[in-house]
Amino acid sequence: MKETKIFSSHISSDYPENFDMKSFYNSLRQTATSSIWFEVSETVNNDNHRLVFIATESIASLQSNNVNKLQYRSGEKTETIETDELNFWDKTAEWQKKNIPENNSHPYNGLLGFSSYDSIQLIENISLKKYAEERESSQLPLFKFSLYRYIYVFNITLSQVVCINNYYDGEIEEMTEMKEQLKNTLNTGLKGFLVSDAEEKDCTEEEFLEKVNKAKHHCQIGNVFQLVVSRRFSRNYTGDPWTFFVKLKNNSAQYYFFLEEENYTIAGASPETHFSSSDGLAIVKPIAGTYKKTMHKEKDALLEKELLADPKENAEHNMLVDLARNDLSRYAKDVYISKLKTIEHYNNVIHMVSQVQGQLNTELNTVRLIKEFLPAGTLSGAPKYKAVQLIDDIESSSRSYYGGLLGWIGFNNDINTCILIRSTLFENGMMTYRAGAGVVISSDPQKELEEVNNKITLILNTLKEFRSYTL
Repeated sequence: MKETKIFSSHISSDYPENFDMKSFYNSLRQTATSSIWFEVSETVNNDNHRLVFIATESIASLQSNNVNKLQYRSGEKTETIETDELNFWDKTAEWQKKNIPENNSHPYNGLLGFSSYDSIQLIENISLKKYAEERESSQLPLFKFSLYRYIYVFNITLSQVVCINNYYDGEIEEMTEMKEQLKNTLNTGLKGFLVSDAEEKDCTEEEFLEKVNKAKHHCQIGNVFQLVVSRRFSRNYTGDPWTFFVKLKNNSAQYYFFLEEENYTIAGASPETHFSSSDGLAIVKPIAGTYKKTMHKEKDALLEKELLADPKENAEHNMLVDLARNDLSRYAKDVYISKLKTIEHYNNVIHMVSQVQGQLNTELNTVRLIKEFLPAGTLSGAPKYKAVQLIDDIESSSRSYYGGLLGWIGFNNDINTCILIRSTLFENGMMTYRAGAGVVISSDPQKELEEVNNKITLILNTLKEFRSYTL
């Protein structure tokens, strides 16, 4: 098999209203070593439709397993190269250029994958102690982006699907097979999923309150203006994480994602854009400010007003809007706040949301570009570099995937990625999930603990759908 040139074919068609997309994906993943479901309602290519990217069989991938190594894979050939901070991103750009299809490709064609919180070490001159301590216990790479052989992009709004087939020179185009797969989906059914009733935490509630007070102290002495402190939760599980994800999708979110690799799975329902760009228009949407919903319409309307008037929540939000504006200004011009402090409702919380946008420099290395915005200020604090250092000192465990990003990078330089929150990592029979709260000088530690508990409710309520077992 020749591995030097990649070609791409595509076709668009309607799909029937009763098409079972979840069964379709579940059927495909049964025989795939890697696959992804990435669903987005944010703008992609200047449309506001809800899209579902379903992709299987990675034919090329780029990943970093630690800060000194970069792994290239093209077809059956895998190469691991030693890198340093001087050539790391030159090598990623080299790989990207090599793996763009030779012929004209559909605008939805591109790379799909994720980057962990810990991958900030690839951008900033910083070493995370917690990451170094826990690195050997996980096979999760710092980041991985793949070009998939089969990509289906469903436009739910228009009931249309684009089938994209990427293949190497010398291989047979499989467009006919992709169309047949849409017609002949096997309903494989959901497999079982069980979760342990014992939940482990990386710190007790009392210890978390102490961590909030430490964060407040750093705010008071001027080390940072704001700091996000989080807790890690974990449980043993058996069965198929896809079954968990199907239930999780009953909740409201801007993004839904299920990334399955040989040794790990990431699943979630995130409310927050990490970074998106379409035709050069770049957007960052900071979410900061959270109240728990009462589920009573009149009371929640009052809570909206209280949230918008809350001095602590506004202080936190204003800082993170400024941080988003500063981050974007490094890579875009004409940056401005296009939406300020709008209210968005999710299953159990109300969020305050803003939007910052500008005209992007489209000549940038897109893999590096999205990592320049990592971690989002809403998951770290301000100033960001100092906040990341303090988080590593204060928190009890490595953040791993949490606070990273997941999504799509188009070959046309359009991008849409979300922040890895309201999500779980499945690895080695353990499911891990995490939540945090933004701390400022005026923070009440007990309320920050309640905010963490409110954010984790999405995962806990989904787990209630499944039978638990005792270890």
